[in-house]
Amino acid sequence: MTTTTIAHDKSAQLIQDGYCVFEQVLSPEMLARVRAASDGLIEAQSADHFEEQKSTGSMISVYDDPFFAELVAYLPALDALASLGYPKPRWSSGFVISKPGHSPPLFWHQDWWGWNDPISYTDIPMQLFLMYYLVDTRIENGCLRVISGSHLKRHPMHDVVHTAHTDELRRATDPTHPAYQQIPEDQAVPVRAGDLVIGDSRLLHGSYANQTDERRTVITIWYHPNFDISSPRIQSNLSRTQTRVVNWPPQAQKLVQRLVPTYEGDEEPLEWNRVPGPELK
Repeated sequence: MTTTTIAHDKSAQLIQDGYCVFEQVLSPEMLARVRAASDGLIEAQSADHFEEQKSTGSMISVYDDPFFAELVAYLPALDALASLGYPKPRWSSGFVISKPGHSPPLFWHQDWWGWNDPISYTDIPMQLFLMYYLVDTRIENGCLRVISGSHLKRHPMHDVVHTAHTDELRRATDPTHPAYQQIPEDQAVPVRAGDLVIGDSRLLHGSYANQTDERRTVITIWYHPNFDISSPRIQSNLSRTQTRVVNWPPQAQKLVQRLVPTYEGDEEPLEWNRVPGPELK
């Protein structure tokens, strides 16, 4: 199978299923450096942080360490996006998400915030997550789980978690809540450390409980593959990334400069709305 054929197949899978996997994108050296930076941030968090994020594990912004400019601008990942047909992505944010051992599942949710824009109801991805798992994952230690195709088609879980990002769900105050439960459509996505999972932000996803003694860390970086054809109001919203990058040292800013969304018009930012409308059928 040729490289072109593989890329075509992954592109088709991304559009149809909502995700695809590129194997061993992080070099061993880069994987070690990402682990070191992530471990430093994780160990600096208070106990309260992990209580507030009991379901997620942690939610630490990559803006907290300028090292992550290197991961945002990491050429093999940008090459993977280009092979999918997205040679000019923009970037907005990212998080270090680490599930401690013996922690509950991550609730089902989707992350797209632009449902007020009509393009959200097409097969054009406006926002992609790039997930780098720093350890080998499987169901037992909390690997990713998805509902294939749910980025384009309504699923009953949409009505269960239409306001998924609540304090109650993050804190896992009610472990019997259906947002945590396995369902027949569950699809596990186990990967090896250094693999790259690319997915549509509209895709319903979560993770299994971490039943092991070791923490399971993933770095999630958000890119916007079709920024140039998105509406001025989406561009206006995303251009606020610039205000966060300015806190990084010049060398880190230079690394991500071409990836930072820019907008010079006068449209108001699109309202933040994570709840898909009736157009999603």
